[in-house]
Amino acid sequence: MPMISSDDDNAPGTVYYAVAMTAVAAVGCFIPDVMLPFGIGIFCTSIGDGAAGLIGQLVKKNNPRIYGKKTLFGAAANFVCSFFSAFIMSAVFDMGLEIWHCLAIATLSTSLELVIGYGLDNIAVTWAVTALSYAFMYTPAITHYVVPVILTPIIVIFALKKRALTIPGVLTALGIDLVISASFGNVGFILLLLFFVGGVVSDKVKHRYKSRADDEELKSGARDHMQVLVNGLVPTLAAFLYMVSENYVFVIAFIAALSEALADTVASGIGALSKKTFDLFRWKSCEGGLSGGMSVLGTASSLLGAALIPSVALLMGVCDVWGMLIAICAAFFGAIFDSFLGSVFQVKYRCTLCGKVTEKHDHCGEKTSYLSGLSLIDNDVVNLLSTLFAAGLSITLIAFII
Repeated sequence: MPMISSDDDNAPGTVYYAVAMTAVAAVGCFIPDVMLPFGIGIFCTSIGDGAAGLIGQLVKKNNPRIYGKKTLFGAAANFVCSFFSAFIMSAVFDMGLEIWHCLAIATLSTSLELVIGYGLDNIAVTWAVTALSYAFMYTPAITHYVVPVILTPIIVIFALKKRALTIPGVLTALGIDLVISASFGNVGFILLLLFFVGGVVSDKVKHRYKSRADDEELKSGARDHMQVLVNGLVPTLAAFLYMVSENYVFVIAFIAALSEALADTVASGIGALSKKTFDLFRWKSCEGGLSGGMSVLGTASSLLGAALIPSVALLMGVCDVWGMLIAICAAFFGAIFDSFLGSVFQVKYRCTLCGKVTEKHDHCGEKTSYLSGLSLIDNDVVNLLSTLFAAGLSITLIAFII
């Protein structure tokens, strides 16, 4: 009972467990085929989640916490029990689930149990596992979309808990996710996930460095809808054009645009660690973190960021070697183009109190004065134009090379 009721969190987990079962059982009155998948949902919640709590309480030493109060061995116990729950149910009742289906169910069950607290995991695991098991049995097309189906809700919860995205940012990301996953299925989502993870990691590096430097230029840790949109609009458009035309050129444009966004994000985050920053297009040193500034570390990080997504796309069979090389070149030169726009055209201001050059309207609690650039071109516009440049360059290179 302590493992189900979550008394420490003041959460009525036992009640949620009953609510979850009652709701699915009610659905089963009208859709009898849901009852066998419902059995898997019940066992993953009771046995899998219960085993996680039991092992988590019994194993005290060398059992690191991996998310909140959830431990490594507890999560492992949940995964194993959930897997065998699905496997045994399928074997006994001839449900036709394959091994990888059971692994996917166990992954979903374990992940939801990890990230959802307050006893609500008893509802989420039961309902989600039941729905996924039902889809595996009666909707074969789900195979092409199983990765986004499983991971999207988990990533949304993670992004909100870790404040990686604002709520409007999450909604915008979900729209981008929907189009890209509908166009490319599992592969498209995995490439999008690489961009998200790379962005989160580089932002964390940047924030820690900036916090030590006590820099006021640091933006909020949570990305808003506009920041998500300017990085994701062009890849989403390319994905949509591929979905309606099935033209290979839009596959490379999608990869190039997404890679450019990652290259720029990584260069900004990792490049913040550099002590020397140079504005190549104005041929002078500049402050670290200012748009247009380049460093050896930031440029090297940009190249690696530009190569990551195309390389994974090649391994997953999305593109050929020429397509990978074109996407890498287009993404890297797109990141250089981003620096060019940031240096020459992006609007900049000067603080009237400390004299520092900034991209914000306010600094040191006072309004800043205009210094240079076009007032309509801020960092968001630069990011949008850079991804568009990368996509356009990739299409041009394909026309001349392939």
